[in-house]
Amino acid sequence: MNRKRWNAVLAMLLVGILVILAGCQPVSGVDLTQIISKSFTVKSGESRQTVMLELTKDPSVQLTQEEQAMFELFGKVKLNVTEAKAQDPLHVSMKGTLEYSKGSIPFELVSADRVFTIKIEGAKKPIVIRSTPAAMNPAGMPQVSEALQAQMEQLGKKAVEAAPKLGTFFSKNLPNPNVLTVSPVTESVYGESLSLQKIHAEIYGSDLLALVKGFLTSVLADEQGLKDFIGVVYDLYVPMMQQAMKDSGAAAGDNPMADSMAPYLQNKTLAVEFAFAYLKTSLQKLLTNFDTDAAAFLASEQGADLKELLSDRLALKLDFFVDKDQFIRKSVTEFSLTLPSGKGNGLQGVKVTSTKEAWNVNKPVAIAAIDTSAGVYDLNGENGRPSAGRFLAGLDPNSQLYKLLKNDLHITKKQIVMHMDGPSIDDIMYGVSTKPYNDNGTVMVPVRFVTEQLDSDVSWDAASRQVTIVDPLSGSKLLLKIGSSDASVNGKTVSLEKPAALVDGTTYVPVRFVTESFGAKVQWDQEQQTVTISRD
Repeated sequence: MNRKRWNAVLAMLLVGILVILAGCQPVSGVDLTQIISKSFTVKSGESRQTVMLELTKDPSVQLTQEEQAMFELFGKVKLNVTEAKAQDPLHVSMKGTLEYSKGSIPFELVSADRVFTIKIEGAKKPIVIRSTPAAMNPAGMPQVSEALQAQMEQLGKKAVEAAPKLGTFFSKNLPNPNVLTVSPVTESVYGESLSLQKIHAEIYGSDLLALVKGFLTSVLADEQGLKDFIGVVYDLYVPMMQQAMKDSGAAAGDNPMADSMAPYLQNKTLAVEFAFAYLKTSLQKLLTNFDTDAAAFLASEQGADLKELLSDRLALKLDFFVDKDQFIRKSVTEFSLTLPSGKGNGLQGVKVTSTKEAWNVNKPVAIAAIDTSAGVYDLNGENGRPSAGRFLAGLDPNSQLYKLLKNDLHITKKQIVMHMDGPSIDDIMYGVSTKPYNDNGTVMVPVRFVTEQLDSDVSWDAASRQVTIVDPLSGSKLLLKIGSSDASVNGKTVSLEKPAALVDGTTYVPVRFVTESFGAKVQWDQEQQTVTISRD
C-alpha cells in the first residue's frame, strides 16, 4: 500500500476519534455532556503538560539510510510545557523544552491577537510571525479590502464565543464508548490535593463504526439542535462571504453563482432551512444503508487496510479528573496504533501519551512577556509569507536547532519543476506566471515565482523598472533592470545571457542567473520540455 493511501486511512481514523471525543451521555450521575460543554467555556487559566511521541520500527522492513536516521532522531520525542498561561483565548504564553535524541531545545512563545513571538535557543532575536489577514496577503496577490480584513479578524473572536454552542451540539449527540467508568478519587494538581471525579474511557478501532452510526442517528433526530448548529455556522462565515462578494463589485446578473447564492446570504432563515433539508435528506440516505455500505467498503480492496485498523490495533485511553465545578483539572491520555507488518513504510507502531494539569481556571491570569527591546526577526518578510528558509535565516548556524532543521530535516531543500506548456492552474494558484519560455536557446523563467519558491523576497519599482530580490538565508541581494544585460549581485555587476524582460506584466530572467545566484542547480528535460531547479 502506498504512503498516500495510508495517510488517508490514518486521517479518517483520527477525524473519527476527534468526533467521538466531543461527546458522551450521563454516567453514574456525572453529566459528561455538561463537562465537555464546560471545557469550551474556559477562557483563562494556567497549566502544564507533557506530550511523548514514541515510534516503533517494523523489523520486516529494510529501512533506507534516511529513514533510519529519522527513527534515530525522533524515535522518542518529548514536548514538556512547564508553564502555560491563558489570559483569554487570544492572549496565551508558554515555556518549555523539546527533547529528542540529540538533546533538548528550550523555547518561549507568546500569542497575542494572532501575532506570535517566539524565543528559542539558537535564534539571533525573538522571532515574530504575523497571521493577521493583512500580513498573510502575499505581495503580487489581489489585495483584501480593509472591510474584509476586519471581518476575517473578527472571525477568530466570534469562533471563540461560538465554541460552547458548537461543542454542546456534538457532545449531546454522541453515544458513550463501551468502556466508560466514573469514580471519586483524590488527586494532586499543581501541588494541591483535590477531591475529583475520575472519568475513564477506552475507545478501540472496533468501536468506531458503531459510535459514528450512533452519532449520526442522534443528529438526525435532533432537528432543532442541527438547525441551531447551522445557524451558528451561518453567523460565523456569512458576513465575511457577503463582504467578499461586495468587494468583487460584480453587478447583478454578471455572476450566475453569486446571484444564486445571494438570497441565502441575505436571509438566514431561508439559508438554515435549505441547509437543514439537504443535511437531513443526506443523513437519511446514509443511515438507511450504513451497515451494508460499510461492510461492502471494508470487504473491497480500497477498504481492506482500513478494516485491519478497525480493531484493537487502534486504541485511545483517557482519564479525565473533574472538579466540583465540572472543570477538567487533570488529564492522562494514551493513543496507540499498530500498523500491519510491511505496510507502514518501516513504521510498525505509534504511541502518544499526554499528561496535563490545570489551575486558576477562569480566574484572572496575566501572560508572560518576551523582551523585544533589542529588536525582532520578522518571519513574514516583505512578501507576507513565513517560510522554512526565512525561519532558518533567523538562527545561529552553529546552534543545535539550525543543524537539526538544515542538516537533519533538510527543510530548505527545494525542487521547482516548470513546464513550457505549464497548466494555467498554477498561474491562478500563485497569482503570477509560472511558465518559462525559450529565447533562442536561453531558457527564461518568471523571476517572482522562482525566487519566492526559494523563500526570497521580491519587490518591484515601477518608476525605475527595477526588481530587487533578497535571499534571507544567504543574505544575497540582487538588482535587475528591465532591458538591461547587467545585474547587481551583492553590489557586484554581472552580465546576463539575455536582458531581463517584462512579458505581460511578468519579469523573466535567464534560468542560469537565478540558479547561480541562489546556489541552486538546473536541469533541462528536452523530451518533457521541463525546467527543474533544485537547491539543498
